[in-house]
Amino acid sequence: MASVLGFLKATFNFFSGDAIILSIVVVAFVAVWLIEAYLASASKNVIAAAVFIALILVSITLTLARERAGRAR
Repeated sequence: MASVLGFLKATFNFFSGDAIILSIVVVAFVAVWLIEAYLASASKNVIAAAVFIALILVSITLTLARERAGRAR
């Protein structure tokens, strides 16, 4: 069991390294999928791209803020 958990942790650290980034990226993909599937606008690709980029920037900003707050000066 320890080897399975070690493998899962190593895989997580390789792909994401942070739960905030991983979870918001999943939310971003779901949001873009919903926009593409249910929005009947001609500019749905532009809206989907803007939402995706905004969510990715939010995840990076939250992670950076947490890293900066955790470091002693």
